[in-house]
Amino acid sequence: MFPPEFWYELARLENIHYSPRSRPLRWGKYVMAFVYAAVDKDIAKELKNRIPNPQHGQNLHQLLKEYGRERMAAQLNQVLGVMKTCRDMDDFKRKFAWVFKKSPLQLSFFDLVEASDLMD
Repeated sequence: MFPPEFWYELARLENIHYSPRSRPLRWGKYVMAFVYAAVDKDIAKELKNRIPNPQHGQNLHQLLKEYGRERMAAQLNQVLGVMKTCRDMDDFKRKFAWVFKKSPLQLSFFDLVEASDLMD
């Protein structure tokens, strides 16, 4: 369900080298927060209760029915779109909160500099 591009984007945002054989454990928390919980906190909680510590081959998305997988895939595509616009993980978290939780977007100095470069 999670395309390689998703993992490469996470690595880019964290400025680390990506290896499919050894993903950082914290990425599981990112998946839960940015994909599952962003769609429905109750579903995310239930999935976590069913498989508290997923291992290789135990993927949370396998527990979802077709409709749930479709919603997760749509969320994943939106998250990827936001990821591609960001410089780093802090930038992504800020923009994610703005796009999905409708919190105000707090622009940084660098955002303003980039915007002015685009206008020139």
